[in-house]
Amino acid sequence: MERKTSKKRRRRFVCHECNHVYQKTADGELLFYDREDYLVCYTVLSVTARKYGVEILEVCFMVDHIHILLYAETCEIMADFMRDYTSVFAQEYNESIGRTGQLFHKSYGSAPKSGDKRMRSVIVYIGNNPVEKKLCVNAEDYRWNFLKYMVESCPFSEWKPTNSYSRPLRRAKKQVKTMAELGLFLNYAKVRSMLSTVSGNEMELLTDFIVRAYSPFNEKRILAYYENWEQMTHAMHSTTGSEYDINERFYSGSDQVYMNMIRFVRDVLKLNPVRQVTVMRQGQKMKLAELLRHKTGASSYQIRRFLQMRDPDGAAPK
Repeated sequence: MERKTSKKRRRRFVCHECNHVYQKTADGELLFYDREDYLVCYTVLSVTARKYGVEILEVCFMVDHIHILLYAETCEIMADFMRDYTSVFAQEYNESIGRTGQLFHKSYGSAPKSGDKRMRSVIVYIGNNPVEKKLCVNAEDYRWNFLKYMVESCPFSEWKPTNSYSRPLRRAKKQVKTMAELGLFLNYAKVRSMLSTVSGNEMELLTDFIVRAYSPFNEKRILAYYENWEQMTHAMHSTTGSEYDINERFYSGSDQVYMNMIRFVRDVLKLNPVRQVTVMRQGQKMKLAELLRHKTGASSYQIRRFLQMRDPDGAAPK
């Protein structure tokens, strides 16, 4: 089988095979703080994948990195897709809070996956990322690996008849449908505006609707490696999978501590969006760091990553 290598990045690529792509933040800091972060990134990724004809099999958004299992015709198409979706999201992210500077690491990791065995292993590995970081018990219980959307349209909300929807929810769903059909992503202003008009279960319903409306997944292709969805998730319950082809930096410990800090900042300090903590002045960050240490039990290292603070020697918290 022909192997092609990008001259710019000397990236491994195998024609007619899927690639596992791994994208981390510039300095190992946090990326996802708020619901809108996930939704904006997801819709940007979806629209960009369609633009380049990239098939998406699996995605997992973690607090500080992103996994994508994709199929692209050429290495150049994969590189163009990754460059465009990350640059557009980074621009939207920074503009939403007046942030400056690089958001993603300048290079992403990728590894071609040949053969059913290696494909099944990486599918399980990506799906189980939130389990490994203690964010859920079973992989399908995590919203942002999108597994449950393969079999349910509203897996994280309570179904209710359409005629019982509030007017703001009906209006928001109409806007989402129109934007998705036009191939336009949802920016921060749009998502924040829609989410601010609904609450409780209707917010969960709207989130589920956005995920389904923008779904980029080739579900038949990923399920072809298993008899059905139940067998795939059973495999995730039974093993963690493996990934030896990408030099992924692994931070030990549970990511639940970051969820605790997010809840504290949002619910107790009433700061919304939570990602505003990243653009606070240094003195404000130091005061908040002491409060987070006292209230959440987070370590200094975890707090520095959460607040995007520099170490005492001026280095980023890698």
